[in-house]
Amino acid sequence: MVTLTDSQKQILKTLIELYEKKGRKAMVKSREVAQALGKDEGTVRNVIMWLKSMGLVESRTGPAGGYVPTLKAYEVLGRTAKVSSLGYGYLIVQKNGNRIRMPVSHMEIMDVFGSDYPRALVRVGGDLSILERGDKIRVESSPTKRLIIEGFVVNINPQAGEVLVDIEKFVVIPDELVGRVASRRLYTLRHDMTVREAAKNLYSRGIRGAPVVDDTGRVVGFLTTTDIAMIIGHGGGLDEPISKYMRRNVFTINENETIIEAIRLMDFYSVGRLLVVDNTGNPVGIITRTDILRFILALQS
Repeated sequence: MVTLTDSQKQILKTLIELYEKKGRKAMVKSREVAQALGKDEGTVRNVIMWLKSMGLVESRTGPAGGYVPTLKAYEVLGRTAKVSSLGYGYLIVQKNGNRIRMPVSHMEIMDVFGSDYPRALVRVGGDLSILERGDKIRVESSPTKRLIIEGFVVNINPQAGEVLVDIEKFVVIPDELVGRVASRRLYTLRHDMTVREAAKNLYSRGIRGAPVVDDTGRVVGFLTTTDIAMIIGHGGGLDEPISKYMRRNVFTINENETIIEAIRLMDFYSVGRLLVVDNTGNPVGIITRTDILRFILALQS
């Protein structure tokens, strides 16, 4: 159980209140939290980064960036997250190049053994006139995406707000801890290593990315084979230090979080791997999309 100081609770509570005030549609800046509390922004930012290391806050850089509380933050403060009134999750369909999400209040799996395709009866909110028979759809449970189905619309009942779906793919993500799935063979790159040396080391070990550490062993960045390809493509120097090109934002996850949370963070940050840390923030491994996929496939074999 996470234990917070009064100051940490106050900052986290204010962050949640500002996030809710924005209708959960925009991220909260550290200066907004500081202004609301009458505190120094640097102090607030330091506390928020600690909250982030504990999985209570997510962040994104850039002009539209900022911070948002996680569902775990609501739980720690004993509050109920306003996850909207969808109840179950979302139905997602592509129409004219647009990705449309419709709220789902209930889903029932049917005909598991009685037909070529199992079927799902999905109760959907919103305008069902945008759906047609044969549309390929995806249904995700929310907020954790623990259950996902993909299939084709067979029938639509607008009066009942129901859609009958032939299920083509069905995935249930187990509630396993990140620390039990992640690779514990943590290889790091030195910040003063050249791009050429880093490429050679990653290739020889058959890995696609690694954290970058400074002279004290502190993680200061991350470098992937994709980054190296971009360096070469843009005419970068192979004999220059990787500290010039490495990613400064290192996305982490605590080893005691679930792989469901890992998937959600990878989607949120649009990355394929996360640095795994222990409760003190020290790196202990790496978890990738491939690690999670192999784990799930092993359960089905």
